[in-house]
Amino acid sequence: MAALTIQDVPVGGLASLTFTACNGGGDTVAAGSKACAGWELETIFVVVRNTNAATRDVTVGALAPVTVPVTTGVSVIPVPNEGINDPSVAISYSAVTNLDIAAVRIGKGY
Repeated sequence: MAALTIQDVPVGGLASLTFTACNGGGDTVAAGSKACAGWELETIFVVVRNTNAATRDVTVGALAPVTVPVTTGVSVIPVPNEGINDPSVAISYSAVTNLDIAAVRIGKGY
């Protein structure tokens, strides 16, 4: 299990992200959206890329599993904020062969 490094959305867009291979034991990422006085300051997403010939299911925190399409399929999944006492969110996979992931921040927190 590895903690994903969160990247700010690059100027080149999502195509410029740095992806890492998914770990068989799962991964973690810092909790999602940060808000202040009802205004969202930043949102965290994971971008999952599947280059396998079979679909893959990805579960982020307590959200329902998301099926990532086959052969160059990409899914963007929001990372929930599961509470201030749980600063990280677990990510699990149905399989990890040819599955890559990147964590992305939209907006800047203060």
